[in-house]
Amino acid sequence: MKKILIATTICLAFTACTNPKAEEKVALDEVIKVHDKVMGREDQLMHNKMKLDTLFGEAQNDEAKARIKKLTASLAKADAAMSDWMQNFEPAPEGKNHEQLMNYFADQKNRLALSIHFL
Repeated sequence: MKKILIATTICLAFTACTNPKAEEKVALDEVIKVHDKVMGREDQLMHNKMKLDTLFGEAQNDEAKARIKKLTASLAKADAAMSDWMQNFEPAPEGKNHEQLMNYFADQKNRLALSIHFL
């Protein structure tokens, strides 16, 4: 059974590599999957912002307030980065060859993956 699974995986890998359009579609789908994961955390982001606002009002010392401000700024930065990404992302960029498309999708996936760490 294990040998069949390995053989099938190898065949699929070779098939994907021989069809640039299929490979590009897989790369785009991976970007969209990461996007959906990040957007799934949007509610958590808003919840965290509200919690920080409450904590800021209850903070007893300047050190706590400074830390809360820093965390709030990080959340705002992550939210703004996601908005910028969504406005600038091109799911079907024109005038790029296969290698350029693959590099573009890999870069976009990495940018989104970094956003996850802030949320």
